[in-house]
Amino acid sequence: MKKYFILCFVLIVCFRAESTIVPLANPSPSQLSTVSPTPALLNLSTAKAKDIEKLLGRKLKLKEKLAIKVFQWKYKKGLTIKKVENPGKKGKTAMILGIIGIAALFIPYLTIAAIPCAILAIVFGSKAKKADPSDGQAKAGVILGIVTLGIVALALILVIAILASGGWWVR
Repeated sequence: MKKYFILCFVLIVCFRAESTIVPLANPSPSQLSTVSPTPALLNLSTAKAKDIEKLLGRKLKLKEKLAIKVFQWKYKKGLTIKKVENPGKKGKTAMILGIIGIAALFIPYLTIAAIPCAILAIVFGSKAKKADPSDGQAKAGVILGIVTLGIVALALILVIAILASGGWWVR
């Protein structure tokens, strides 16, 4: 399929360029008769398969027709460069969420908010580490998120153990 895109690219380069006629300084009548304008060239971005078949002198295969249609669609859509986000922002966000998560553990009614903050810190930190493995803030965010979830799990196990034992030492 790649060769068909290359074929289409070569065709568009060859047939899209319009020939330029350099005017002569003082043309004589004999020189004017030899200079003639070129006929209209085939515009591949809007050409139909029949026009291209006439130009090539053969029938196009189905793959070639599909490649031309895909090329025309991409050409009309335009070349877009995907915007790359700054991975430092995700690392910084991960670290902030990790700090908020671990701090929320010690505030009585915000303990529940620690769990989503820790999970988001791990997710953002992992994405930032994939983009830039040397990002220290992303590593800190992941570590803080894991520590927060570990403390929550440990506290949950402790509460379950206390409830399961019946609280015999509280009497």
